Amino acid sequence: MEDSSLAARLEEVRTAGVFPEDVLERFSAFINQEPDERLYRMSPLRYAAEAGLEEREAIDLFLHSTRAGILEFTWGVLCPACAAFLTTPGGIRSLVRKRHCALCQVPVSGRLDENVEVAFTVSPTVRRIRFHAPGTLDPLQDGLTRFFSTSLASNSGFRPIITPGLCSQGRLAPDATEFGVLSVEPGRYVLLSPDTHTALRIFARPGGPGQADVELLDHSFIPDRVVVDSGQARLRIASRVNREVWLLLFPDPVPLPEDRPADVVMPAQALLPFLSGKRLLTSQAFRDLFRTESVPGEGGLELRNLTVLFTDLKGSTEMYERLGDLRAFSLVREHFQSLQQVVAKSGGAVVKNIGDAIMASFCEPAEGMKAALAMNRSLQELPGGHHMSLKIGLHAGPCIAVDLNDRLDYFGRTVNVAARVQGLAGAREIVCTETLFESPGVAGACGAAGRTPRHENAALRGIADSVPIVRLMPPT
Repeated sequence: MEDSSLAARLEEVRTAGVFPEDVLERFSAFINQEPDERLYRMSPLRYAAEAGLEEREAIDLFLHSTRAGILEFTWGVLCPACAAFLTTPGGIRSLVRKRHCALCQVPVSGRLDENVEVAFTVSPTVRRIRFHAPGTLDPLQDGLTRFFSTSLASNSGFRPIITPGLCSQGRLAPDATEFGVLSVEPGRYVLLSPDTHTALRIFARPGGPGQADVELLDHSFIPDRVVVDSGQARLRIASRVNREVWLLLFPDPVPLPEDRPADVVMPAQALLPFLSGKRLLTSQAFRDLFRTESVPGEGGLELRNLTVLFTDLKGSTEMYERLGDLRAFSLVREHFQSLQQVVAKSGGAVVKNIGDAIMASFCEPAEGMKAALAMNRSLQELPGGHHMSLKIGLHAGPCIAVDLNDRLDYFGRTVNVAARVQGLAGAREIVCTETLFESPGVAGACGAAGRTPRHENAALRGIADSVPIVRLMPPT
């Protein structure tokens, strides 16, 4: 443990000026005192619940701490059937690569808003934990911790089945060929390499072959299934991995036949709260601190549901004429700063400025509407804010995250509809689609803010069918 390093790096976080001193003190104690396993693949959402913080504040704290070198974050694609944490060493750029869970024998797609987890581990420059040295780990307990997401409760999934059923375990040296003797009852078994997320299916049958030869690569066994004699058989493993790995042998926990049909759907595991890829991308702190993190250049990444908000400054041209360029430009700049603060406090992120307008993204419709309701109020609090009023539009739905001009951006019908409904708004009005208005928490927030809804059908330019919208009139 290096207290001086932690103190110096926390000072960097402190200079951001966004975290109260008691929050930083509790976080310092957490890093110093918690056991190793609590500091490995952490969730800021679970930390928020334990420390009494808002989730947004905990996410920002973890991101600023990562920027200061206190934490490191890892992108992982979660198998929906067993919650295996399939690491992506290339970060978000690697999420387009198709994955396969060797334990469950299912393909795994990386959807940012469903099964992509961003987990945080303490940096070895601040405190060394045993997970920084894989060769020292307990092959069973720690190996399974590395294999599965820490967001899977310890008493759920396959872990309680694997641990008591373990038949044998052993080390495989780098680039070595080793023989092992299998003495097992007839049945199905799995030889698991937690470090490489690979699994070998072994079918033990009376009178089966007395020896099986396999190779272990970084991402697979070749072949990935063998048949052996259930009495006693030799297993020859040639490692093509340049590091030592642990191997665990246990009865197969996946109740599927050897000739498993391709359309069998495994039941999903219940997970503890974790930071999804979508929620990270809609964090203003992430966009500000990690500008080099970008999505794949070709194709982008699919989001099943994202809330998109557009604003426009009403009468900005007349304001320049009335106040003069310098004064009007100063007001417009202050307006951008005010809107960014509102968006960040509501849990979203500003995607880009477009002239006198902004585009922002949010995980949930209620967050987007919360920001929309606060925006005009925030402008009135600025000196000279009475000269400005906003027109705001929102929509939620599927879209594509792309890297455009070294900046994370979004495209698709959802973005187009959000931009078009913004064009329908008058001064201080908010216009949203009916589907967004009907989302949890939206109508109640509008009513509490004194906004009267008016339901209409609108023809939007470039959109084939008319779109039901809700016009939220400004409070009188």
